[in-house]
Amino acid sequence: MRIAVVGATGQTGRLLIERLHKLGGQAVAVSRSGKSVEGAVDAAAADVVTGVGLDAALEGCDVLVDVVNTQKLVDLRVFSLGARNVIAAAERVGIKRAVMLSAVGVEQSQYPYHRKKLEQERLYRESSLDTTIVRATEYHSFITSFFENGSAMGAIPVFLGARFQPVAPEEVADLLATTVMNDLGDSEIAGPRVWVSRDLAKAWQQSSRARGLIVNGPFPPKLLEFFRSGANLSDTALQGAVSFQEWLQRQSRHS
Repeated sequence: MRIAVVGATGQTGRLLIERLHKLGGQAVAVSRSGKSVEGAVDAAAADVVTGVGLDAALEGCDVLVDVVNTQKLVDLRVFSLGARNVIAAAERVGIKRAVMLSAVGVEQSQYPYHRKKLEQERLYRESSLDTTIVRATEYHSFITSFFENGSAMGAIPVFLGARFQPVAPEEVADLLATTVMNDLGDSEIAGPRVWVSRDLAKAWQQSSRARGLIVNGPFPPKLLEFFRSGANLSDTALQGAVSFQEWLQRQSRHS
């Protein structure tokens, strides 16, 4: 099976390609840079926003996996315009099946990032592609990114009143790969424990030995509202096995 992984050079893309390779899949690493990724049989440069290169990148593939993400919160076109371009290219070259990664609870959020993810889901659902959506709670690495960035300035920001059920990105990649290779249906995956934001910060600080005062962060109101609502949690999702502390220990060993 030849699988186009769009967003291949991101965290999820790299992990997914490694796992597809182990399961016997032939992954094509599709990214704007066109850089090769370990485990991929080929790499292709394509820009999802402009559409340039997409037809050539997807040609000959059996399945499309969209794990595109962005850190540019002022420009979220990769989820809307990007999805339209990827879907159109897939349809032109004859791909019939797609798997996309989304986030738990996006339909209950007013935060722009989540609204665009929901739009991305809708575009795939309304296309001719047989689409499977895998939703995940926040990654352990998403949580620690705030702590790391803040610690550099002497303050470790937390989401006041918010709870998280963080999951290991490696386990999300495992589920995506299994979904692709076994033609599974929609699913959700969450971490093994629900945490208060401040407790996550304490655990990270103890593990990393980082200095800094734990403070309530100045986060966007709509994002804070979403995390306070509990819509980002799930008691019906598949449960990951890797706890936040265990993941921190693994990161420490690899650093």
